[in-house]
Amino acid sequence: MNKKTREMVLAAILTALSILITYSPVKLVLPFFTLTLGAHVPTLLALFISPWVVAMTVIGSCIGFFMTIPAPNSIIVVTRAATHIIFALVGTKMIKDGKLNPFIIILVTAILHSVAEGIAVYVLTPIILPGEVALTAACIALAGTFVHHLLDCAITAPILIALSKAKIVHIPANFKIRRKANA
Repeated sequence: MNKKTREMVLAAILTALSILITYSPVKLVLPFFTLTLGAHVPTLLALFISPWVVAMTVIGSCIGFFMTIPAPNSIIVVTRAATHIIFALVGTKMIKDGKLNPFIIILVTAILHSVAEGIAVYVLTPIILPGEVALTAACIALAGTFVHHLLDCAITAPILIALSKAKIVHIPANFKIRRKANA
């Protein structure tokens, strides 16, 4: 299978997963914040494929949350999902450059992710809640997103390793865990 066909198939699978995961019953829903365990996994996997696969999975998440979260809350949740393009494209570039430790990439993407979602919540919360709640809501979203990002990275890691062993995705050398040989 050539590279473009492989990417198209992976994009379709990860986009479908992005939509399906939004239907998960394992979620915490507040008016301005949802925590759906595993929701970032398809996007995090896409970081290792290509920027356009990243874009497709983000679009899939937006579609899924639009279909599963009732209005007016869906405005905030879908906007938050759309901000994933920021951390995901930066993460893709950092991985492709291959110079940084994976933990640095996880930290940088977690910060970008949580700040972008915090800003989205701060700006849009007054649509559905009193304006004075916006800062508190943004702080909750920021902290919750940071933790959620780390949890989803932990879920993504063993899947990524399995996909790498199956030669479906490529993990750069700087991501491989080096074990010291027994002396």
